[in-house]
Amino acid sequence: MTIEGVSSYTSTDSTNVTTTTSSSSSLDQVDFLTLLTTQLEYQDPTNPVDNTEMINQMTNYSMLEQDVAQNENLETIINQLSALSALSTSSYIGRDVMADGGILTVEDGEADGITIDLQEDAATLGLNIYDSDGNLVKTLYYSDQEAGEIEFTGEQIMNAAGISDDGTYTVLSFAYDENEDSVAVYTKSAGTITAVEQDSSGNTTLTLDDGREVSITDVTFI
Repeated sequence: MTIEGVSSYTSTDSTNVTTTTSSSSSLDQVDFLTLLTTQLEYQDPTNPVDNTEMINQMTNYSMLEQDVAQNENLETIINQLSALSALSTSSYIGRDVMADGGILTVEDGEADGITIDLQEDAATLGLNIYDSDGNLVKTLYYSDQEAGEIEFTGEQIMNAAGISDDGTYTVLSFAYDENEDSVAVYTKSAGTITAVEQDSSGNTTLTLDDGREVSITDVTFI
């Protein structure tokens, strides 16, 4: 006779099921038990299944059952951790952070400041200020700046650049040493988290109120 998923075999060929079982990579607990009971039902009474072989098959079944239980427990733990992670990251919404990108948001005549991260001493530090249409509003120059973080308040930039209108402005920085060689410089500014997204690898991306998308590892909470 033929059993679904198993090659045909005769009543005298008790090892055929065993071979087929061990070669299948997709058997579950029900399939395994069905094959085992079928083998016992149709075995040749004059040539029964060897006791040692029977023990081995039952051992394999027990191991399969344990593997299934462990996989189910692991899946449950992963789901619980994902839920806890989502709950934790949702608490970030509404919090203020300092992130890469010089964004100056002027509202009601006020704005948060920006931070310049100067990698080396610079003879000249420059800030280009652009409006939301990409037009250059003003270039500010500062001389003899030491390496490190330099903070500019929103009021300082607004006064120096003559900004009075509300809106979103972009600040791009550049620097040169005494030999007029470029010096690495980075601009950071404050923002408010409006959305949090976590991918399947556990990486968390924050969306700020000015549209910036930054990794949670690249921000400083303030």
